[in-house]
Amino acid sequence: MIAGHLHIHEHTVRATLRRWENLGLGGLWEAPGRGGKRKWSLEDINAVEQWLEEERSYTSRQLQQRLVAERGISLSSRQVSRILKKKIMPGNG
Repeated sequence: MIAGHLHIHEHTVRATLRRWENLGLGGLWEAPGRGGKRKWSLEDINAVEQWLEEERSYTSRQLQQRLVAERGISLSSRQVSRILKKKIMPGNG
């Protein structure tokens, strides 16, 4: 019933309830080490921002190529664009 309401598999509901019973509220939190690790650091993005201050005519593709050449960071041009947009949004200070 819960699984159908949340549109998830019933095994997921059972596993979540078991974690809650065994570990309490802490069992519901996301475990460390889940998901992919970042390939970039804040210093890399700060370097990109400095490049943009020097010359604002870079495309995401050009920034991506410069990251590979100068910092050894391999990101897609789309990912570079997303990271920069996320960083400069109001409230991210």
